[in-house]
Amino acid sequence: MRARDNQNGFTLLEALIMSSIFAIVLIAVYASFESSQKSVTWGETKAEVQQTARVAMGMMANEIRTAGYDPSNAMTLLPTTAVQAANPNTVTFIGDVDGDNVTDRVTYRLQGTQVIRDFSSWIGAAFPAPAPDQLANGVTALTFAYFDGNDNPTAVLANIRRITIGLTTQGPAGGKPETFPLIMDVRLRN
Repeated sequence: MRARDNQNGFTLLEALIMSSIFAIVLIAVYASFESSQKSVTWGETKAEVQQTARVAMGMMANEIRTAGYDPSNAMTLLPTTAVQAANPNTVTFIGDVDGDNVTDRVTYRLQGTQVIRDFSSWIGAAFPAPAPDQLANGVTALTFAYFDGNDNPTAVLANIRRITIGLTTQGPAGGKPETFPLIMDVRLRN
C-alpha cells in the first residue's frame, strides 16, 4: 500500500488567483466608499448653502417687519419715513429691530458675495455712523421689490407696505456650483 501525499496549502497559481480576486473586491469597495464620500460632501455643502440663505433671509425679514416702529421718535425729529432708501439691491429703514426701545437704522446691501448689515442706534439727535456686519457669505444675488398697501409696485418711500426680498446663495458641491434661491414677502407692521 502506498502512502498518500497529504500536503496541505495552496499552489502558487491558487495564491495568485485569490490575490487577484481580493484586489478586485478591494478596488470595488474603495470605489463605492469614494462615491459615497462625494455624495455626503455634496449633501453637506448643499445643506450649508441652503442654511446660509435661510438664516440671512429670516433675519432680514424679521427686522424689516419692524420698519416704522419708532420708540425714540426719530421719524418726528428727522421728518423721514420708515423706509429711508429703497433700491433694487439695497434697503435702508428705521425701527426698533433689537427690541431695546431705541430706534435703529439698518441697511442691507450686497458687497461682493457678502450680505452686509449696517446698523446704528439713535443717540438722541441723530444716527451715528453705522457698524457694518457680515450677515451671510456666498451670496450671488440680493434684490428688493417694493409695493404699496394695494400690492402695486411703488417708488414712493412713504407708500411702501410690502417688500419682496430675493436672495440667492451659491457654493461648490461635488465639482459643480450648487445654487439656492429664496424669495420672501415681508409686510411692514407699522
